[in-house]
Amino acid sequence: MKKLLVIFLSFASAANLSAQFKYFIEFTDKAGTPYSVSLPQNFLSPRAIERRIKQNIPITEEDLPVTPGYIEQVQQNAAKIHYSLRWFNGVVATLTDQQVAAIQAFPFVKTITKIFEPVKSTSNYETDYSDYLKTESYQVNQLSYGASYTQIAMMNGHILHNNGYLGSGKVIAVLDAGFNSVDTHPAFDSLRQKGRILGTRDFVNPSSNIYAEHEHGMMVLSTMGGYVDGQLIGTAPRAEYWLIRTEDVNSEQIIEEYNWAAGTEFADSVGADIINSSLGYTTFDVTSQNHSYNDLNGNTAPSTRAANIAASKGIVVVVSAGNDGNSPWYYISVPADSPKVLTVGAVDSNKIKADFSSFGPTSDGRIKPDVCAMGKGPVLAIPPSGIGSSNGTSFSSPIMAGMVACLWQAKPTLTAQDLIDLVRNSSSNSKTPNNGIGYGIPDFALATALDSKHDAQWLNLWPNPFDSYIRIAIPNIKSEITTTKIYSATGQLLYNQQKQSNEFGIIEINLGNSFPKGFYTITAETPLILCIGKAIKK
Repeated sequence: MKKLLVIFLSFASAANLSAQFKYFIEFTDKAGTPYSVSLPQNFLSPRAIERRIKQNIPITEEDLPVTPGYIEQVQQNAAKIHYSLRWFNGVVATLTDQQVAAIQAFPFVKTITKIFEPVKSTSNYETDYSDYLKTESYQVNQLSYGASYTQIAMMNGHILHNNGYLGSGKVIAVLDAGFNSVDTHPAFDSLRQKGRILGTRDFVNPSSNIYAEHEHGMMVLSTMGGYVDGQLIGTAPRAEYWLIRTEDVNSEQIIEEYNWAAGTEFADSVGADIINSSLGYTTFDVTSQNHSYNDLNGNTAPSTRAANIAASKGIVVVVSAGNDGNSPWYYISVPADSPKVLTVGAVDSNKIKADFSSFGPTSDGRIKPDVCAMGKGPVLAIPPSGIGSSNGTSFSSPIMAGMVACLWQAKPTLTAQDLIDLVRNSSSNSKTPNNGIGYGIPDFALATALDSKHDAQWLNLWPNPFDSYIRIAIPNIKSEITTTKIYSATGQLLYNQQKQSNEFGIIEINLGNSFPKGFYTITAETPLILCIGKAIKK
C-alpha cells in the first residue's frame, strides 16, 4: 500500500538499483555522553523545554542525543551515517556485509537491522486532483472562505476563527513527501510574508530542494496554512510551520518509518506543538518487512513507537487513518494504531463516511479512527498555482490538525492528552464510538465550552424550539447551584448566570425578546457535572 494517504493514480518505476543496503544500528546505552538532563538547552530548543515544563513532563535519558563516541566509532567503519535516533538510541547507516560484521563486534552495539535493500520498486505515484470549478461565496466577518467553508464549518471551526483563534502561537510540524511549489504558490503568500514557515528538513535526501520534490505535502499544508481570499482558507492560517520530508515516493521500504521517527524527533527538538502526518505503512517492496494485522497493537511498528514517544513529550500527533476501506486489507495503517495519537478518518461534505476511509479496530481491540473530518472533495492548493480538490485521509488529517491548533490557542493551559480527550468528547458520535467513524465529527465550538477533566452529558431542554422561556433538566442533580451559559451560533457568550435548580434538577430561564431567532448552545455546570445542549429560538 502506498504511504501517501491520498487517492492517487499509479504507474511503474524502477528504484535506484545502485543503492547499497541500509541498516539501523541500535546501541546498548548512552554511556560516556557529554550531555546531561540537567542541561537540556544543549540539545533541545527553548520551546521544546517550555512544552515539557508546561505539561509537567520530565527530561530523561531518552531525550539525550546518541553518544558521540559511539557514532564516531561506527563512522570509521560505515560507508555513510545518515542520521541518529536518540529515542531509539542508534543510527541509520549504509553498510557493506563486511562493515556489518565489523560493527556488530563492538560491545556497545545491541542489534543491527536491515531496513533498505536495493530492489526494484513498482511504486511511484501521482496525486489525483482536479480544479475546483464551483464558485461559492461564504463570508464570516472578515474571512471569505469560498468553497473551503464547508470543510471548516462542519466542525464549527469558523466559530473559533470568528473569535480570533486562527492558530497563532502554535507550531505545526508537517511530515510528508515534499513541498513542491510552497515557495511560489500564492496560497502560501501570507505564510512566507509573515515568516510563518520556520524552516525545512529533509531526511530522505538532505541535499535536495524540498520545494522541488513531490506536491503531496504542499496540498496537505494548504488545508491548514493556505490563504486565498474568497477561495481557500486553511484551518490554522496563523500557525507557524516546519516542513519535514520523511517520505520517498520512489521507494516502498521500512526505512521510511525510521525517517518518520527522525522527523518526529526533529519536530520535538525544535519545539513543535503539533505534528501532522498524512502517511501510513502496511506493506513494502521487500515482503519480509510487511506489517501484519497483529502488528497494529499500538507498540510494534517503528513509526508507532516514535509516535508514542512524541506524544509522551507533550506533542499532539495527528495522523491519517488510511484509504483502504474498500480493499481486502481495510484496516488502518501505522502509526494510526498508536493509542496516543489522534487518528483521523474521512467524511464527505454531507458528513457521511467516505467509502475509502480505513476501519479499525486495532489488533488489541481499540476503537480507531478517533474522529473524522472532510476528506472527500476538500478544497486545497494544487500545483503549480491553482486551487482544486482531491480525496483522501491525507487531507482530513491536516484539516483536523489545524483546528486542534486553534483549540489549543483558545485553551492554552491544556495538556496534549487533554486536547485529544476534549476533541473526542465534543464529537458527534462520542457516546457510541465505532470503528468506522470513531467518535465522529468534532464540534470545536462545543469543545471550547467543555471542561476536558470530565465527560459532558447532554441536557434535556424544552420546549425546543423555544420562544421566551426555556427549561433545563440536569441529570441526577437536585437543588444545586448551577452555572448556565448560552452561546450564539458564532460562539459569542450571550448569557452567564448562576441559578439553583429545583428539587427535580430543573432550571427555568426567561430570555424575553432579547435573543434573535437562531441556533444556540447551552451549557450547565456544577462541581460534579457538565451538560451540553442545543436549542432553537423561534
